[in-house]
Formats: sequence, C-alpha cells, structure tokens
Amino acid sequence: MPGVEAGIGAQLATLLRARARTLSGLLLLGLLGVATLQGMRWFTDPYRFPLGVVEVKGDFRYLQKEQLQVAVAPHATGGFFTVDVVAIRAAAEALPWVYKASVQRIWPETVRVQIEEQQPVAHWHGQGFLNRYGEAFFPEQEQHDTELPWLDGPDGQERKILERYRQVSATLAPLGLQVQRLQVDGRRAWELQLAGDVALKLGRMQPWLRLQRFVRAWPSVFAARLADLRTVDLRYSNGFSVVWQQADGDGETGIKG
Repeated sequence: MPGVEAGIGAQLATLLRARARTLSGLLLLGLLGVATLQGMRWFTDPYRFPLGVVEVKGDFRYLQKEQLQVAVAPHATGGFFTVDVVAIRAAAEALPWVYKASVQRIWPETVRVQIEEQQPVAHWHGQGFLNRYGEAFFPEQEQHDTELPWLDGPDGQERKILERYRQVSATLAPLGLQVQRLQVDGRRAWELQLAGDVALKLGRMQPWLRLQRFVRAWPSVFAARLADLRTVDLRYSNGFSVVWQQADGDGETGIKG
C-alpha cells in the first residue's frame, strides 16, 4: 500500500530530524560547559590575576594596623577571584579591638579591609571594656582610660548595668556629681563611687528609690560639705548614715532618719 508506506517514511524522517536536533543541542550544551569550565579555570588562575594589594581602612585609636595585617596575612593569598574574603573578615573580627570588618575586591589586584573599631564607653571587670551596646570585649594587653567609668557585675548583666550607669549619671549630673565606679556584687547589691572618693551604698532592695533619697537630701545635708563627705549608707528603711572626714583624719558618723 503506497500511501501507508509513504506515511511511515514521513514519520521516520521526522523522528530522525528530532533526534538530530536533540543530539545537536546536547553537543552544544557540552561545548558550552567545557568552555565555561575552561573560562573559570582561566579567571581563577592566581598567576593570571595575582592579588597585589591588601588595603586597610578605618579610624584607629586603639588598634595597631600592623596587628591587623599580621592577622589577615595568612588568608590574603591566591588570586583576585580566589582569595577567601570570608576568612579575611573572620580573622579581622577575631581581634578584640575590631567591632566589625567588611572586605571587598577592588579590580584589578586589591582587597580592601574596612574596619570599624570598638568604641569603649566603660571599663568592665577591671580587665576589659564595654562598648556602647553593652557588649564586653577583652584586649590581650590591659589598657586603662582614665576618662572612662569602672563598671563591675555578674556576667550576662553587662547591658543592664551600663544602662543603670547612664540613668544614675543623668540623675546626679544636675548636682555636679560624677559617677566614677558602679559595682554590683554577687548578692546584687549596688554601690557607687563618686568623684572625690565618695561612696554611696545602695544595697539590694530598691536601689533606685534609695538614690532618690540621697538626691532629696542633697541640698540640706551634703551640698555644703561635699569635700568632707566619705560614705553615705542608704541601706536603711527610712534614712541613711553618713561618714564625714574630719580635719584630724578620723571619720565622723551621723545618722539621718
């Protein structure tokens, strides 16, 4: 049957053309894959695009650039496209004085390390510092900044204690008093040290209300004798005791109800 044979021949020809197109497409994809692989090898060859410069940027007050360069040097290797910027950032941020680091490639041979340095706002535990977010960090070499207050308390309470210090400072500033030290001991008892070595003992119970008691008594009791004031113990229910420094060096104690 000539008509049937012709139909079968046409279908076979169509099938062969479809298979040919499929094979051509697969071949083209294979060639593209090989070309892409070769291109990647070409671009990632460290000898073809070597890394030439590691640039460090930032405002430095405490951190030494040389210390940063030593820390990131082992990771600043390879070519422009292969250098591990994540490892460089991690190495930089592992330094105590680095708060945040960002790393970017600058064509054709530079890696730029941008540093945001830690900004200490208080001493912590006598060994480290708190930044403005209440986060503790501990430099390897102990450093002191005489302008910063000294805070101490249980681990995990850094942010809360820093916030309380700010509140206390704002409360006492109108009286002309500066808080140099705030300490919270293991029993959660509060003690302040003011400029001039004046100690305020606030204890555990309602330390904020006890501080307000001191503020109310300031004009009539303390303002005229600040130079002689040594200790105010506010751990009483309705009053406080005071230690004054006498001319002979002995302490004079008074109790106010």
